[in-house]
Amino acid sequence: MLIFLLLMAQSMVNLQAQVRVGGSVAPNQNAILDLNANDTVNGSRGLLLPRVTLTSTTNASPLMEHIAGMLVFNTATSNDVLPGVYYNDGTRWIRSVGEELTPQPAASNLRRAEIEINETISLQSVLYHGEITNLEPGSTVLSIKAVFSDPLVVQTSFSVKPMLKPSEDGTTVVWSLQVQNFNFDPEISCVLKKIIIIYDCLREEEPSVSFLGSFGLVGW
Repeated sequence: MLIFLLLMAQSMVNLQAQVRVGGSVAPNQNAILDLNANDTVNGSRGLLLPRVTLTSTTNASPLMEHIAGMLVFNTATSNDVLPGVYYNDGTRWIRSVGEELTPQPAASNLRRAEIEINETISLQSVLYHGEITNLEPGSTVLSIKAVFSDPLVVQTSFSVKPMLKPSEDGTTVVWSLQVQNFNFDPEISCVLKKIIIIYDCLREEEPSVSFLGSFGLVGW
């Protein structure tokens, strides 16, 4: 009986130390949780993160406080957050794709421009571009973010690359956003609903934000 209890205790210690989900191979010794995406019994599966509604990057809600290392999938579009995967660094939420290009200034200077697109991306790579004019020298374009109809498809099959090119006097910024299907699969498509540009403005007069068009870089 004593030997049986000792064996049970040892099994419980091993179970608490390392866990593997899927497959029959022992878990990796460096991981406390080892997920097998290609289970021959259950098929290919993914990790479904907890879906939450964030209100802003600085607000911990729905958590009671900021906890470094927390990982969630945000479903809301609110203030400076968009649907997508976010992790917490202990002081704020950070989006895993399309994070801010520079540190954020005071919230009172932030401006937000939304450009409606509603276009199905069926090419391997598409570049959207435009410009922001009548900026006060010293103003900064903080981020260019894309809102898609199916963020989960984008997370697994598409890359989003924002680019900025300011003029020498700082009054104009040419912006572009490249969306690329890195799986090279013509059967996978997504709808780009809109582009959101967040920038700071040092004066009351509103700059002009324009969308000049799009073109495919590579066809199927």
